Amino acid sequence: MSPQSAAPALLNDASYWRRLKAAAHPDRNGGDGDLFLFLSALEEHVAQCPRMSCVGVGEGGYAGPGYGGGQGQSQEEKDRIPYESGLGWADTFVDLTLRALSIAEGEVEPYRSVLLLLRDCPAHEHGREAMRQCRGASYPQLAKIGHMVGMSRAGRAGFYEVARSIPLSEAHAKHILGRLHEREAGAA
Repeated sequence: MSPQSAAPALLNDASYWRRLKAAAHPDRNGGDGDLFLFLSALEEHVAQCPRMSCVGVGEGGYAGPGYGGGQGQSQEEKDRIPYESGLGWADTFVDLTLRALSIAEGEVEPYRSVLLLLRDCPAHEHGREAMRQCRGASYPQLAKIGHMVGMSRAGRAGFYEVARSIPLSEAHAKHILGRLHEREAGAA
């Protein structure tokens, strides 16, 4: 392996998938039809699986927990609650939701009421909702929540600290916003 190819390839790199599938294609000398079908199914799974997207790869190679230590964070990552992508896996996401509900019991209003809106927050195994479980809540989302429940500037800053202590994901914040919108619609 040359020093230039030391970084693993992106899991969604189409050229690598083409090369790998071509090597296994049954029409090729030494090809294997079963292996080709397996690789095709694996390629589709990687393309759709949030765990592969979360833990596997971003621009520049592997971006999983403990790899890279946050150097080179994008502006979008800096505008979010610090969050390990592996926390988005459904079972861990449920644990974080339970943690938020537990923390809510000891919090003052309005933080308590806001966090208790997570009581029915579902976990997802795939799709866009699962992807939202893999990244931290954005500060604009948290600010909108704060504004909707009437938090002052200092109150919103306190809410950011509570959100970091859990940590809240984008999926959590989206769920809270949805519940607040439902509440507003019901009051109108």
